[in-house]
Amino acid sequence: MICNMKCSINKKYYFLLLILLFAGGLPAKSSNLDKTKPEDIIRLASYNIRTKGDKGDKSWEVRLNALVDVVRQNKFDMFAIQEGRTSQLKDMMILNEYSYIGRDRDGDNKGEHCAIYYKKDRFKVLKHGDFWYSETPDIPSYGWGARCRRICTWGYFKDLRTGKKFYVFNSHTDHEATEARRQSSFMLLEQVRKIAKGRPTFCTGDFNATPDEEPIQLLLKDSLLLDSYKCTLTPPKGPSGSFYAYDKTGKTAKRIDFIFVTPKIKILSYHTIDDDIKYNKYSSDHFPAVSYTHLRAHETTLHL
Repeated sequence: MICNMKCSINKKYYFLLLILLFAGGLPAKSSNLDKTKPEDIIRLASYNIRTKGDKGDKSWEVRLNALVDVVRQNKFDMFAIQEGRTSQLKDMMILNEYSYIGRDRDGDNKGEHCAIYYKKDRFKVLKHGDFWYSETPDIPSYGWGARCRRICTWGYFKDLRTGKKFYVFNSHTDHEATEARRQSSFMLLEQVRKIAKGRPTFCTGDFNATPDEEPIQLLLKDSLLLDSYKCTLTPPKGPSGSFYAYDKTGKTAKRIDFIFVTPKIKILSYHTIDDDIKYNKYSSDHFPAVSYTHLRAHETTLHL
């Protein structure tokens, strides 16, 4: 699926690049076909890891090992999580090649996070912060009828391989309050403009809305952000849905997890990783969505 003209570039060369990349046989001189080098590609995932509380083979203690396998086998360079409590993040320290940014949403150092994990040897955090989806975004707070506090964690990163800089905003919007989801879309757009100031930006998260519903349409109709699922230069791989509710048939899956990008970011490939079904073990009730991405050669601030 191909998006609008903002995403249109020579797909023929990228398709050849990706074939060689995933076959593991890209010679150094093949990069002359395009300036994108395989080692410069960023594999960025949005991954609702499911909070604690389930039992049996769905318990966090069991799921943790499967989650570690998903992250490492799919070689995520960065992954942005939702629902992870402080105790879960401590358990995930076994992924010692990664560090993370982000605080808990409730302000008690126990609640859920929208943490952003990144490979320590590849990325440097230049600055970071959090805001709440509410009318008082600078403090832990409830917004627009939501019964849960909802947070967005953001970071400004430098890729140590390429020197390129970019932002990531990671969100988990409300699952019940329609007006909260609507207002959260407006706030995200406002904060991206305010903080990123036109620099390359990823917006990841569980938005608790499908592509045809108003919260997502508000984001896309604004034209600041593009849906990487629609903007990929090659057809998306894996299931179309991301929330599968532990149903290993995958029939109930719906796409509520997104990776939005500004037009300066090329989406080479998009995968929904259904390893939970493939290997018959639960890591979460969501599949991670991952984009294989490349930042354009020059960073120029847009005036938005």
